[in-house]
Amino acid sequence: MKRIRALAALVVLTLCMGTAYGQQDFYWGNEVPDGWTGDWPDELLTVAERSDFTRTMQIEDVHEFLDLIKWRSENVHVFDLFTTGTGRVSSAIVLANPRVTSPEEARESGKPVIYVQGKIHPPEPEGAEASMMVMRDILFGDRGYLLDNQIVIITPIFNVDGTASLHTRDRGPYVGGQRHNVDGFDLNRDAVKLETIEMNGLLEELLNEWDPVLMYDSHRMGTGNFAYSIAYTNATVPAAHPGPRTYVRNSLFPAVRDLVRENFKQEPFTHALWTGEEWPPTDWSHDATIWSTEAKFLANAYSLRNRMSILCETPGAASWERQVYSQYAFITSLLEYTNTHGEEMLEINRAADDETVQKVLDGAESGELRNWLEGEYQSRGKIEIRAYRDGFPEVPTDFLPGTSVESHVRPTGEPEIVGNVDDMTLPVGTRDTWMPRGYIIPAELEFLVEKIRTHNIEVTQLEEPMTAEGSEFVVDRMLKVSEGGYNMTKLEGGFFENSVREFPAGTYFIDMAQPLANAAFYFLEPQAKDGFVGWSVLDETLRELGVDERPIVYPVFKYRRTVEGN
Repeated sequence: MKRIRALAALVVLTLCMGTAYGQQDFYWGNEVPDGWTGDWPDELLTVAERSDFTRTMQIEDVHEFLDLIKWRSENVHVFDLFTTGTGRVSSAIVLANPRVTSPEEARESGKPVIYVQGKIHPPEPEGAEASMMVMRDILFGDRGYLLDNQIVIITPIFNVDGTASLHTRDRGPYVGGQRHNVDGFDLNRDAVKLETIEMNGLLEELLNEWDPVLMYDSHRMGTGNFAYSIAYTNATVPAAHPGPRTYVRNSLFPAVRDLVRENFKQEPFTHALWTGEEWPPTDWSHDATIWSTEAKFLANAYSLRNRMSILCETPGAASWERQVYSQYAFITSLLEYTNTHGEEMLEINRAADDETVQKVLDGAESGELRNWLEGEYQSRGKIEIRAYRDGFPEVPTDFLPGTSVESHVRPTGEPEIVGNVDDMTLPVGTRDTWMPRGYIIPAELEFLVEKIRTHNIEVTQLEEPMTAEGSEFVVDRMLKVSEGGYNMTKLEGGFFENSVREFPAGTYFIDMAQPLANAAFYFLEPQAKDGFVGWSVLDETLRELGVDERPIVYPVFKYRRTVEGN
């Protein structure tokens, strides 16, 4: 018995030592493993690798790399998303085995499509560099198996003009691009209003045609007061179907986090920050990272299609090599997961499509079907977070001697574990209204219909007159308000219920019994904070109708049912 007890004690001690060693084995602060990028011939090295992580690639570097790999691999297809007004082209790379050259071939394969995007904000280039490394691993390294059960599409540089607008900076690559495109638009605020060539091209050429089961958008935070290697979030728009976004949050993220920890010795966690400067932190909030419940962000807007989406940001205080390694670790682990769970993910999305249509058929005509116009974050409960007591400064304070270049001094070693922190990341709807059986749009608003169709929402035209009962929104006032740094539109007024109107042939009609019903609702509702009205898409139309002088009727009619005999 003594020997058994001694052996048991030794096993417990060994397990405890192994756990401690495993934690010590993690890479914290700016740490990365030696030789983590692998051994590659010079022509397959990225700009970051060639420059010892002091430079990032330009679009010309991407095109040269693509020209090279097209002749070296049978599993590559390249197509153009758009050409900007300056003549620059953003390309998407399709990785598939066997090779796939069209959306039709992708659908016939039965494999899910996973979309990875870099440089929607060029000063945040680490995801772009990491995606190129992952592409190289798949095509020429030991990760070719990641094409066994999925098709991967990568756009390394989405904002090509912003990337070419070079600026010097003290953090990350010394020379990099600007956040906005050449016309001054933030592309990650254009997912609803579609004002840019770039966003229209992405939807028309890729998202609509290839229908990715999941989209991954890479970013960098301006700062970060936590110890995590990368911060991840799913879509949080309450109006979106809960199935795909709940799956990402509750199933995908925990599994991918485990893969990153096991294979790359890093600790990723939720995209949030604690608020205030007190120690220890008491809350962990999405609001502190400007990740709102609105659809203006590309990853959030994509969820309105009943699809999965992820946004990941590396902490801004980390060294750039550390940021690239963190994106590389997460993207690789994500593709490991999707390669083995892609069929399950497809089923989740298809079920959301079917349920969306069925709910419209079951509850729209009676007025029982409702959806959310706005939301907020509430508590999921108490959690533990890993953080450094000193946090990360907003403004760099440590520089290389005699220069203005930040030395990337950052807390190192294992961080503190802080418990009893309120996890303020649960999206909850706060204001709703009823969803119609359809929307009816005047023929003269063709510009609006084109935008709706670009969002992949099906719109038809009435072949003969139709009398319909529904609701009209009477606009009392149109206000301009500042929201999140943007000049938004807000309508004051109310619905006139049980209105009956006749609509002539040629009028546009949106039948809400379609998978994108939630998107149509979100974009067209007059009181949606972040829809077409909010983003001023209809300002000119409303002024032409006289909104500045008197109450008017919002031109989009909420259709409930046809009147008997029509």
